[in-house]
Formats: sequence, C-alpha cells, structure tokens
Amino acid sequence: MRIAVIVFPGSNCDVDLYEALGTVCGADVAYVSHHEHSLVGFDAVMLPGGFSYGDYLRAGAIARFTNIMPAIIKMAEEGKPVFGTCNGFQILTEAGLLPGALKRNDSQRFVCKAVPLEVVNNQTLFTSRYRPHERISLPIAHADGGFYADQKTLDRLEANHQVVFRYAEENPNGSLRNIAGITNQRGNVLGMMPHPERAVEAILGNTDGLRLFKSLLTNGSVKVGE
Repeated sequence: MRIAVIVFPGSNCDVDLYEALGTVCGADVAYVSHHEHSLVGFDAVMLPGGFSYGDYLRAGAIARFTNIMPAIIKMAEEGKPVFGTCNGFQILTEAGLLPGALKRNDSQRFVCKAVPLEVVNNQTLFTSRYRPHERISLPIAHADGGFYADQKTLDRLEANHQVVFRYAEENPNGSLRNIAGITNQRGNVLGMMPHPERAVEAILGNTDGLRLFKSLLTNGSVKVGE
C-alpha cells in the first residue's frame, strides 16, 4: 500500500504524518507537492494540518483550488482512502468531499491541548482497531475547528453513522453535536480536527492515534464499494 502525503504552502504537519506512517508504522509513504496533477500509483492520500496559504479567505479555501485537488477527488470517487486532519479536514469540506464547514472557535482563540474523544463508529477503514465507544485522547491545535452544518445534514450524518469521533466531556470549539470527525457516506473519506499523527509514540504523551493508521494499513487496500 503506497500512501501520498500532500504538501501545501503553509502545511506544518506533513512531516508528522510522514513519520507516523513511514517511521512508526513502516508504510510506503511519499510527499507529493500541491503542484502535481496526478496520484497514479498511490493507494491512499493524506491531507495534513497546518495553515495552507496562511488561512486567507477561509481555512482551506485556497488549497481547494490547487493542481493536486482533482486527483484527490478522483481517488475519493474511486473509493480509495482519503484522510484529512485539522487543515486537511477544512480542505475536504471546502472541496465538497465532506459535508459541513469548520468555523471559528466559539472562544475566538487558538486552542492547543489534548482532548478526550469518543470513538462513535469503529466500523470504518480508519477505526477498526478501536473498540465501540472507546474513550481516547488526541491533541488539537486550531482556531477554526467548530464543525457546522444545517440540522438536516446533521441528522443525515447521524443516521448514516458518518460521525466517527465526538468530543467527550468538553467541547473545545463549539462544534455542533460535539462532532470531532466525520466520513463521507461511502466511508472512504475521513476528516477530523484532532491530530492522531501527534499521538503515535509514548514519548509524545500517548499512542491513541496509532490504531487509526494501523486500521488504514490493514483495510486500505480494499476500495470501499467493491
């Protein structure tokens, strides 16, 4: 399984994803510039956190128009795994690969800390190694992390089991229904505000993010829908 980590101007978690997948998990991973037009030969793609294009206009709004995005959309349409964390989640919503939007935190402040999460759905490509409703802890680091969608969309996400992670005990950004991560209806695109790549080694504080990447490496070679 070959995995692409996209590098946008302003990305700052691309190295974290590369190290989590390549060094810790031993996966075949490569950086791919936003200038590229093709992802031929890759089986999955990662969109990292950071501040693509300085978060001008809206977080992720400019990155959505980069050369590489049509190839990412094509992979999603083919049922291949597409993952975005933090700014990557914002880019996925801007591109229409996930519903909803990420708005400014209710506190109007940048929030950086570890938060407790509930694994709402462990029946995805990305979460099969977690237990149902398991409590885990992952870091967050964002100013625009409040998930927003209209009530009809929220109800549909719940009914289709597309809510994968939910903030537990506290809501750090004002996300509706405490939503921290969602998939598309097909289940092969996951976006989340917390950073699992920052929790893959004990020296980093905990390893609660490691099973997300191991789940992907176990399941990701089968395209969803086949």
